[in-house]
Amino acid sequence: MGYLSTIYVLLLPLYYMDKATTAMSISPSTTRAISRIAIAQLRSTRNKHTNLINIAKTAGWAKRDGAKMLFLPECLGFIGDSAEQTVLNADPSMEVQMKNSNDDDVLPMNSFREALAATIESCSQSDDEQQSDDNIIINEYSCEGPIESIVAELRFIAQQSKLWISGGGVHTAATSTTDGDASSLSKIYNTHVIIDEKGKITSFYHKIHLFDVSIPGKVNLKESNTTAPGKKIVVCDSPIGKLALTICYDMRFPEMYVELVQRGGAEVIL
Repeated sequence: MGYLSTIYVLLLPLYYMDKATTAMSISPSTTRAISRIAIAQLRSTRNKHTNLINIAKTAGWAKRDGAKMLFLPECLGFIGDSAEQTVLNADPSMEVQMKNSNDDDVLPMNSFREALAATIESCSQSDDEQQSDDNIIINEYSCEGPIESIVAELRFIAQQSKLWISGGGVHTAATSTTDGDASSLSKIYNTHVIIDEKGKITSFYHKIHLFDVSIPGKVNLKESNTTAPGKKIVVCDSPIGKLALTICYDMRFPEMYVELVQRGGAEVIL
């Protein structure tokens, strides 16, 4: 089985409720709007070009089926063979990338972005997902070209597809360094980024709760060796309501979600 068999897009109707509407009384007569969202499942590898082409496919399918927003998983753009490889291939810091993101910024074309745009267009016009894969597979594996960053290419995909995008986890550079590590590599953040349909970064969140586990004789895994923890929770606006941005292991800490809803006003938890 190749990469293509593991790309799925699930389209769900999302119901906006009036504040007075309770969960027990949801019906077409009590909702004030319905919006469609697309949730993509990917199998990312260390090949950024393939990963981004696959994301462009899901964006095309989501556009075809009338979604307003595309939700992508953690590690969407790169999964390395080692922690060191992941650090070396991280995006620039979000502070740097935010400087390059504004309302009127039209990202320039290059050879790889031409392939992304063609992929989105092909998939948005297709009736069958396998047919789209067959049409694109040659270009997918022959295309190389420059990649500015994973986030920059997500911005381009958002512009081309006119979709909001939730990037559920991108490795981005941090300023802190490892403490006494032999590699002396800079640490990274695990970053959840929200991009609007114009390609503007509207919000981002650095994962707070890192997964460190040590079971003698079985497993010793410390995310904190290479990843710095975030320091603040994030709730942001979107076309489908107020989003609470979280990542993976955060869900083991319910008090965070209570604060996101009660103090942040979150309506959708990611």
